[in-house]
Amino acid sequence: MRTFAFLEAPRFGEGVVAEKILESPFSKEIRICMDKGNIMREHAAPGPITVMVLEGCVTVTSGSDTADLLRGQIVCFDAHVPHSLEARTDSVVRLTLSKNDALARVIDLTKA
Repeated sequence: MRTFAFLEAPRFGEGVVAEKILESPFSKEIRICMDKGNIMREHAAPGPITVMVLEGCVTVTSGSDTADLLRGQIVCFDAHVPHSLEARTDSVVRLTLSKNDALARVIDLTKA
């Protein structure tokens, strides 16, 4: 058994930082640290995803729907559904991707 910590040593002051915390036989668990005001532009994943706020507040937008997710709240998207994220405060987000999705795709979204 191995344990992992999403909230250990978050990386703030660097914009948006995405890093793989663990990979299981069926998913990739990604930690995204977002400084207040940072945006992950509109994008869509090739498979279903879940986004959970572990710390802070993140505005999630998909089409005409917008929600402010607070600590402990989660949202899911089917494959190919466009969405964006904006950090209202310094925030730590847990992103669950399909095993077949690429961390490089997520990291590309963190670049301004």
